[in-house]
Amino acid sequence: MAGDLIVITGVSGYIGFKTMYMALAQGYQVRAIVRREEQIEKLKNHPKVTNAENLSFVVVPDLVAKDAFAGVFDGAKAIVHLASPLAKETDDYERDIVKPARDLLMAVLEAAIHITTLRRIVVTSSAVSLIPMEWLGTSDTETVFTERDINSNPTRPFHSAMEAYWASKAFARLSTNKFIEERKPHFDIVGLLPSVVLGPEDLATGNSTLLVGTRAMLVPVLQGAKLDMPLVGTPVHVDDVARAHVDAIKPSVPGNADYVLSSDGEEGIEWDSMTDIARKYFPDEVESGLLKLGGSMPTRKWRLNVSTTEKAFGWKCVPFEKTMRDLIGQYVEFLKKEQN
Repeated sequence: MAGDLIVITGVSGYIGFKTMYMALAQGYQVRAIVRREEQIEKLKNHPKVTNAENLSFVVVPDLVAKDAFAGVFDGAKAIVHLASPLAKETDDYERDIVKPARDLLMAVLEAAIHITTLRRIVVTSSAVSLIPMEWLGTSDTETVFTERDINSNPTRPFHSAMEAYWASKAFARLSTNKFIEERKPHFDIVGLLPSVVLGPEDLATGNSTLLVGTRAMLVPVLQGAKLDMPLVGTPVHVDDVARAHVDAIKPSVPGNADYVLSSDGEEGIEWDSMTDIARKYFPDEVESGLLKLGGSMPTRKWRLNVSTTEKAFGWKCVPFEKTMRDLIGQYVEFLKKEQN
């Protein structure tokens, strides 16, 4: 309920920052965890942050250190755990991606056991935990996946950071289920499984900081890039993902359950439709050549059923057209600033 204290990890990230300011806007007291003191000023003074009197910060330099969360969760009614390693190349995938993801989650859960006020933990997982990465190489376009699916036995060794990342999300979900079964905590856990998260980046200051991750793959298509590697056609707006994290705190959403977040139904989208979206909403930029278009991006169909999510949360994710319009709008704004 509004006024309750919630603790959020990962607030300096793409989804985490939005989740933080949306929670503040709904009247929650937010205790935000950061790894470095210098992050605090940027976050608390951002124009999106209102009701800042309800915001406090705790610096935890090493989130998996022994007793890292000692005292951090005291008095909290909910924890929203977004922090997790990204898919960055390394010479040891187990050490730098798989193990930290599980260890961090377990550190949060073990610390939470001692917090008597706590009633719920919301954990950011991913839709990639539904399937093994090898599935992408199959011809299957008919199977419909739901929140009940899980990649229960990821195959080692991992050959890329992305493969290790997919596995880390599956391992974390498996560990959560085991924790619930064995420890029977006094709080419940909600897992959120977003698909391909897109949309504007509140913390970006220009296209150098906007065009990272999946956005760095897609936006160049609007400037003529032709990509060979397909991407699953299952987008979701970052605002909806953040909104779901805040709504998942509420008791109206059933606990000890997972929820897939994705838009545009089981059919999904075709990535090349972003060209039509650019023409529709940014005709002047296309006409002037600011957006060159002419690029292409193959789509891998992946059928996701989100009916359980829509029933539990009471709303649907916005369509890809809105997601891409918002992303292109920010990109165009930065392009114009760079030209001046």
